[in-house]
Amino acid sequence: MSDDNFKAKDISRKPPAPPDPNQKFWDMADTFIQLANENSKGAAAGQVCASMMYASARFGAFVASGDAPSEATFKDQIDGAVAYFRTEYEKMLRENFRDYAENFQSYHPEKK
Repeated sequence: MSDDNFKAKDISRKPPAPPDPNQKFWDMADTFIQLANENSKGAAAGQVCASMMYASARFGAFVASGDAPSEATFKDQIDGAVAYFRTEYEKMLRENFRDYAENFQSYHPEKK
């Protein structure tokens, strides 16, 4: 067999997509969700949800206090930090409620 009639096609690979700079964020969120799902096997979902909100609030206070250069600064910035966390949480909550509203049947096929 001769290679004289061989017509090479462009078989070069596309460059890989750049890594998602938020991948670590999504991986951590998935880990927390998996933990919540596991805890839901032995507790009411509402209790698990309340526990996760408490843990998030506690960790948020830890992060905000650690970022403050002094106790006085931390105390002065509490209202601003609370407003920031509330606003960010509400954005995430609304986005997830929107997703569940748009995809309700696929998330809950047992409900008609």
